Amino acid sequence: MASWRNYFLDIYLIVRAIIQGYYHLYFEIRSSIRPLEDPLTRKNEYAVITGGNRGIGWETAKILAESGMKVIIGCRDGPSREQLFKSIQEAKLPSGSIEWINLDMSSMDSVRSFAQAILDKDVPISLLINNAGKGSSPYSETADGFESLFATNYLGHFLLAHLLMPRLLAAGKPGQSARIVNVSSKAQALGWFNINDLQSKSFYNPMYAYSRSKLALIMFTKILDEHLSRNNKSVKPYAVHPGIIYTSIWDSYWLTHYVYRATGFLFKTAEEGAQRIVYAALSQGIEDLSGNYFEDSNVTKPAAVACNRKIQEMLWEKSCQLLDISNFGGLN
Repeated sequence: MASWRNYFLDIYLIVRAIIQGYYHLYFEIRSSIRPLEDPLTRKNEYAVITGGNRGIGWETAKILAESGMKVIIGCRDGPSREQLFKSIQEAKLPSGSIEWINLDMSSMDSVRSFAQAILDKDVPISLLINNAGKGSSPYSETADGFESLFATNYLGHFLLAHLLMPRLLAAGKPGQSARIVNVSSKAQALGWFNINDLQSKSFYNPMYAYSRSKLALIMFTKILDEHLSRNNKSVKPYAVHPGIIYTSIWDSYWLTHYVYRATGFLFKTAEEGAQRIVYAALSQGIEDLSGNYFEDSNVTKPAAVACNRKIQEMLWEKSCQLLDISNFGGLN
């Protein structure tokens, strides 16, 4: 019976994703990019971005470096690192403006090592952009025993924010808080989240798994903002959908691959998507809008489940349990 149920759920999710995808693409075509109201002059401040070696991540890192920030990029060694170094050379950025540290978001040990390397620098971090992500793909588990999409897209970033919180707190000040930008996705609109099956033991669908990880980032953003505000801390979290943009994620699943082949010419560019992330990262106009989810640089209401306070709390508690965190960021 369960196998038949899962079969029909697969079909339902595919049909729903296709309908929603084209609906959202229509509005994406009509949307525009909102420029920053303020000049980008952030000299000598430090930013950390995961997955900044290509696509939206690289374009974001480049804008930040051009603003004067010192950018620490986390990505894997090997081809990813080589691609990053090649892009840095071609962009002719100021010497020392971008630094690479090895990071595999699917490995919690790698996330801890990455964070420790940053902590050892003993510099305040004005900005953390949780950008790295894995697209819809067949079921697999990480070395830690976590479902890989949930681990890479959400758990690793939850852990990284916890570990870097002392440096973010050191950088933030009233009126110009340090910021955390969680790169979510319009895929969250599927709106289905089983809090009792975070590792997809009873049911796995690639699009559902991706959507769930992006919903989790929004819920994390909302409840983290509550914790920070309650403790009167000058760190502001935001969740952002950068737009419907081609990245390698579209090639990770047969359905998204063919959707891109058919409609990719209508997508926004990686540079345009990066501008939306930078807007959330640096715009002074949204200083008091933390905890929100942004689409097209505007506060947007996400799927109803992401606003469910009980599920937010349960996800927070389960995440802390899975990662053995007793006091997130030292906030309590």
